[in-house]
Amino acid sequence: MDRYERIMRRQFVMNDAGRIDKVGDLYTTYNPMVDVQALMDGGFLDALEEMMEPILEKFDDFSPEVLAYWAKRGMVKEAHGRDDCMSWSEYERRTGYRWEDPHSPDEGVQNRYKMWNSFVPVSAFDPACKGRRYPVVVVLHGGFNPISIVDGWGFVQEAAKREWIVIAPSLELDDIIDEILEEAKRLYPVDESRIYAAGFSYGGFMSGTLGNQRPDVYAAVGPCGAPISNNYCEREVGPEPQKPFDGAPRAIGMGVYMPVFTASGNLDGGRFPVYDAKNYRTGEPFVKEFVEGINSWARVNHAKELVLEEVLAMKGEEGLSEAEKHLGLPLPADCVKTVVADGITNYIGDLKSEDGIARIRIMCEMNMPHWPTPEMIRQMYAFFGHFSRDPKTKESIYHK
Repeated sequence: MDRYERIMRRQFVMNDAGRIDKVGDLYTTYNPMVDVQALMDGGFLDALEEMMEPILEKFDDFSPEVLAYWAKRGMVKEAHGRDDCMSWSEYERRTGYRWEDPHSPDEGVQNRYKMWNSFVPVSAFDPACKGRRYPVVVVLHGGFNPISIVDGWGFVQEAAKREWIVIAPSLELDDIIDEILEEAKRLYPVDESRIYAAGFSYGGFMSGTLGNQRPDVYAAVGPCGAPISNNYCEREVGPEPQKPFDGAPRAIGMGVYMPVFTASGNLDGGRFPVYDAKNYRTGEPFVKEFVEGINSWARVNHAKELVLEEVLAMKGEEGLSEAEKHLGLPLPADCVKTVVADGITNYIGDLKSEDGIARIRIMCEMNMPHWPTPEMIRQMYAFFGHFSRDPKTKESIYHK
């Protein structure tokens, strides 16, 4: 057995009910269009294994081996709320929204407790660093994924390099996340000007929701593995209750920017090229909805909106660059770039605000299915690093 066959056979816990999948399932079973040989030749599978190492063959995410893995990277992993039962009757009384069947076996254990994990740089516990404040990334898992999946998605590894804190909630309801953040502030030295939200798949939808709903809290958001839009993901995965949303992001009402980074694979749900976007469930054209989703963020960030007719006109147009062809967006040349990392070609497009600052960044990863990549996280955190938010005035601040 060669090393790539060994990587593809490695196992991890995929969902909250304890289902075990193999790495190879991500790139073959679930998406047979992936060119696996290219992933081998370019070295991507090696980078993938390194990213996923803390969840591969580790079926207890608080085993000594897992805790030692994070300790070697300068991170202290701690569990919270595992005995804090979620009272859905209390939630309904407090919010007026009802979860249809929170005790269904399909819902999994994570919806029964207000669980969350924290990953904190060891220096935060050092008396010599008293007074230092640390940026925080709230990372949201995908639908039916266990909370442990975040360990293997690259968010924490990249945070360790930057000495950022990562908070990984199990329940992804905005009210619960607000409570978790307040608790994190009591426990750790949080830099309240640099709190970010990110996620993948359903967590991508929900991190975008947080950006729309709480522009007073988050300095930037990173909804990945999901099309960005201006509305809440209602009943997208399971009967999780979502508050009604009128389509007007609160950032507009507050008069503040909400920077957003989004990335998906070109083989993930028919999102790229945008001029040929398809609904991942029905296969029907999804261009209008996708463009409106991008434009909703353009309005928030005072960027020039895309013109649907111009986007559609790109299909079949001759002379397009590779980046234009695969992104499918009519952007100026200085707003498009190509980055090759871990053997994967990534096309990145920016929508700039009126002041010339790129506050919307869209990345298309070639030959990639529905799964995070190391470069996705590197690009996201580099983008986040340019933005903070004044905790008092709520103004979005750009840093070169």
